[in-house]
Amino acid sequence: MAKPADVRAKVRKHYVFDRLSLEQAAKLASVAYATARRWKEKALETGDDWDKLKSASALAGGNVEQLSQQILTEMLVQFNSVLDLIKADDKMPAVQRVELLSSLMDNIHKSMAAMKRFLPETNALAIGMLVLRGLAEFVQERYPEHGGAFVEILEPFADVLPKLLAKTK
Repeated sequence: MAKPADVRAKVRKHYVFDRLSLEQAAKLASVAYATARRWKEKALETGDDWDKLKSASALAGGNVEQLSQQILTEMLVQFNSVLDLIKADDKMPAVQRVELLSSLMDNIHKSMAAMKRFLPETNALAIGMLVLRGLAEFVQERYPEHGGAFVEILEPFADVLPKLLAKTK
């Protein structure tokens, strides 16, 4: 069954302008990742390169340090936004909640690794996110029935983590 054009536009917006991974954009638009990937490939064939647009949008912010700070800020905003979405959707299964968080943390971790050489102070945050991602995967694999509790604890901890990491400077 074909999806409406507005759903495709939503996936594109989340991917290009909200800077989510394609997997996260697909999940938020309630479409399969394979469908989103197919849309992205088809758009490329017609000259609509989502990756180039995503890069151009990110680079529009200024120099490398400003861009790195902007990406870090976007990642933290994204993290909190996804937490809000997860919290608001009381029908989302715990396993899906943990998967979405794990995917988000993976995206943040990759961004932090890329920025490490530009902003060394982000290294502590990258390590913190790596630990949280590992914990999310551990909970998902060994204690999936506790996924809801994990999300409930993780949300307020997101406010504590930056303060904790600031002490490492």
